[in-house]
Amino acid sequence: MITVVGLVHVEAGRLLVVRSRNKKAFYLPGGKIEAGESLEDAVRREVREELGVEIDGPSELKRYVSLAYGEGEGAMVDMTCFTARLVGEPRPTGEIAELTYVTRDEYREHAETAPAIHEVLDDLVASGRVRA
Repeated sequence: MITVVGLVHVEAGRLLVVRSRNKKAFYLPGGKIEAGESLEDAVRREVREELGVEIDGPSELKRYVSLAYGEGEGAMVDMTCFTARLVGEPRPTGEIAELTYVTRDEYREHAETAPAIHEVLDDLVASGRVRA
């Protein structure tokens, strides 16, 4: 089981997703938790490293357990998602090559997608936060 955190940030009915260098799939900003790090500290660090911004008022949204994309057959991911206000304008930094905002259908149009993000987007569409 791979334990990670992810940031759910929505603007104008679209979810912010990022693509790492040398990867084809888009993910939520976030990543693995370091030893001794809380989930909240991990999401703050990952967002700073990947988007070059701080977050204000992170709040735990939901936990998802799903197949892990690109980690080998049968690998699972345990992802705790947070919402927060971004302080500054996000831009690709560190290992991130690209960022974009997508609706659920736009995300599914990508050739390679992460299974857990489908679940996140389905929930966001059901709640009316993201457009289908």
